[in-house]
Order: sequence, then C-alpha cells, then structure tokens
Amino acid sequence: MFASPVFLFGSTVATAWAAIFHLLLGKKWRELVLYWFAALVGFAIGQAIGNALDLDILLFGQVRLLEGSLGCWLAMLIAKCFKV
Repeated sequence: MFASPVFLFGSTVATAWAAIFHLLLGKKWRELVLYWFAALVGFAIGQAIGNALDLDILLFGQVRLLEGSLGCWLAMLIAKCFKV
C-alpha cells in the first residue's frame, strides 16, 4: 500500500505544500515536521472527502489534487493556529 503510486504522488504533493507553507509562514525547523504531518493527514482527508462526494475536479490519475490540496492547507492552518 505504501508503495502504491497514489500514495507516493499524494505524499509528494503534500510534502511540497508543507515546504511552501513553512517557507511562507514558518519560523522554526520544528514547525516543519508539524506542518508536514498535518499536510499528510489533511491531504488524506481531502482525498477521502473527494472520493466520498465523487468530485472529479482536477483529477490526476486517482489523486484528487484540488480536494487534497484544500484539505492539506486547511490542516496546516489549523496546526498553525492551535500550535498542535
């Protein structure tokens, strides 16, 4: 499962978003790990919501980029606001 192309591509996109988020809003290196974990969880939740609602907006293979990215950014903003 962890070597499937969907997981690898989704985690790569989430990692890129976490790096961009940290470059824009991060201060400490410790926060990068928090944002990376939040990005992975948020992308997975966004992907699951996109699957449940059967949305096909910006679909790349089986990866729902729009829904996953929105979930990713929302999770990172929540992590930043609440310092989880």
